[in-house]
Amino acid sequence: MSSEFFENLSLVSSFIVIMPLLCSVFKLKSLNRVQIGLIYILIAVLLVESISSILWYKKLNNLPLYHFYTIVEFLLIVNIYKKELSKKFTKKFFTLLSIGFVIFAIINTLFFQNLQTFNSNVTSLLGLIVIFFSLSYFYALLKEVKYSSLETNPMFWINSGFLIYFSSNLILFFINNSVFKGSTEASFTLWGLHAFINIVLTIFYTIAIWVHPKRP
Repeated sequence: MSSEFFENLSLVSSFIVIMPLLCSVFKLKSLNRVQIGLIYILIAVLLVESISSILWYKKLNNLPLYHFYTIVEFLLIVNIYKKELSKKFTKKFFTLLSIGFVIFAIINTLFFQNLQTFNSNVTSLLGLIVIFFSLSYFYALLKEVKYSSLETNPMFWINSGFLIYFSSNLILFFINNSVFKGSTEASFTLWGLHAFINIVLTIFYTIAIWVHPKRP
């Protein structure tokens, strides 16, 4: 993968998030709690990607930004699952998990992967936890007695997007620091794949915002 193609793909991947945000403007009055929670994630992504792109083009290290963003992203994702998985896990479980994750992220930054390094340890843990939540949600769906229309369920699309994204990128997040250093063809290819998967995730986000969930 050429550096030019990689930069163009990364640019699309970073700002395609505008698509579901624009969609949410037209659907604002009909959005439910899950969709509003997703909007918070989309706004955070847009802010981080905008700042990250500015730093990138100014040849400045944008990695410190992601140390803070990973914590914010985790807390926003937990906020979505807290209600959807309330029958399987208690509020105390989510609270303790959130506190533990934040403490781990701080310790990792202070002692293992400083602000100038990609926080692969924390990002990998985030991926594992979200995959666990995703599988738990699908299991809960299978256990439901009543039939539900999944194609109109925003959480189904969000959860599916999470599972695809974090499963696909877990290995990349984990080995990034130790294997792919610098701007090599291999790193361009793998991070280009990450950008493509991110585009797929955003398409799932857009569907989640667009669908009109049935009221219980």
